Amino acid sequence: MSMRGVGFTLRDAVALGQAAGPGTRLALGPAAEADIIAPAGLFLTPQEARAALAPASRYFFSFGNQAAFPEIEPLALALDELAEQSGTGFMLACLAEPGLGRFVYQGHLFQDGQLVTDLRRAFTPHLSGRPVIIPYEAVAEGGATLARRINATREQGATLALLDAVDETQCTALIPLLAAQLCAGGPAWAAGLPAPAATPEPPGGRTAILSGALDRQTLFQLGIARDQIPLRQLDPQAPDAEAALAWAAAQERNFIISTTLPPDRRGPATTLAADILADIAASLAAQGVKHFVLAGNDTAAIILRRLGVDTLTIGGEWEGLPWLHGAGYKFLLKPGGYGRQHLFLGGFGPQIRLNNPAE
Repeated sequence: MSMRGVGFTLRDAVALGQAAGPGTRLALGPAAEADIIAPAGLFLTPQEARAALAPASRYFFSFGNQAAFPEIEPLALALDELAEQSGTGFMLACLAEPGLGRFVYQGHLFQDGQLVTDLRRAFTPHLSGRPVIIPYEAVAEGGATLARRINATREQGATLALLDAVDETQCTALIPLLAAQLCAGGPAWAAGLPAPAATPEPPGGRTAILSGALDRQTLFQLGIARDQIPLRQLDPQAPDAEAALAWAAAQERNFIISTTLPPDRRGPATTLAADILADIAASLAAQGVKHFVLAGNDTAAIILRRLGVDTLTIGGEWEGLPWLHGAGYKFLLKPGGYGRQHLFLGGFGPQIRLNNPAE
């Protein structure tokens, strides 16, 4: 990569790594030798943001690469720290993500046509300086007009300049501008990275699919897959991990263990689901399982930490997602809301018949 990447969440770091291509190195926590820094926890803290800015010529901060927009407060704190520690005291950001139906107009964030938030009001309480909106009219005019507007914003002491963008064409036009500054946004379009050739890397060996995601799409995907892939459903309120592990040991091929439940069946302690799956993943690893598909960003982050994984390398793709290699394991991280309904079946169903148990 020509710049160092920093991800607000693990999903953001992986999305940026996928845009950069195979061989890109991710570190869970600051590491001087990594191309991209991912948070050690669920999101980047100000302390991690400060440590991530090791000597490099350019930086790119990636966030918002999931269907639900991230929480404003921790995002604002990370942006503020990056701007201050970079020495510029200023960051340019575009929060639009066309692939997810997310656009910004007059400083208002819209998702799938619905208003999400007034960005200036949302960011102001959490920044050391002022956020300023670069409105649609200036962005649409572009060129010298837009450059002057941004320079004036910087000279007036603003900490964060938020660019409007209402369609994919506008986002594409912003690439050179963002690439020349300390900047933030979605991975591929905002970083200006060329799309790498996708090298297929089919699942190999016995694969454990662990799902802690809470989105509707994952529920559909699990419902379709369970007819052909063995599935063990756990209740996060009363999990029987030992029974699930005994069941998994009896499976000769790929299998699914899930804490994903419909909204009407979830109790108040669903945040414990990722910890339950992390314990199960550690036991499966001790039994020799080396390949994991992890559904849900929080689930993936906690499981990787539980397995002692601190660095990952981008490999080939399967079902549009990159395999991640680290600590002797292979991981495929499926974000909540991602993928067609037959994702688990189409991507892993054939392996039920083709996998060799000795692999």
